[in-house]
Amino acid sequence: MIKNTKNGQIARSVRFDIATNKNEEFQTLFRNEILPTLKKQDGFKDELLLVKDQHVLAISVWNDMDSARKYETATYPQLDKKLRPVMSGNATVETFKYDALSTIS
Repeated sequence: MIKNTKNGQIARSVRFDIATNKNEEFQTLFRNEILPTLKKQDGFKDELLLVKDQHVLAISVWNDMDSARKYETATYPQLDKKLRPVMSGNATVETFKYDALSTIS
């Protein structure tokens, strides 16, 4: 079943690699600091974290572009700084219009 989402919802993807031997530290940091901070943000809806070996794809869903932009400018730089010690290279960030959600009924 594909459900249309509310107009204006945004999905924001962040891709990066975890530094060698830092997987456990990354998981702890994400669970204890990153996710709780995201949950406190106005307009934040959900987070999907995908990890394969050293590769990370984090997708956050936001109510609207204004909320995503506010997070991008006010909070994300602080979280990026916290993640630096466990990252290899720079993160790639992209923003998408969130159109539909496919679910099993």
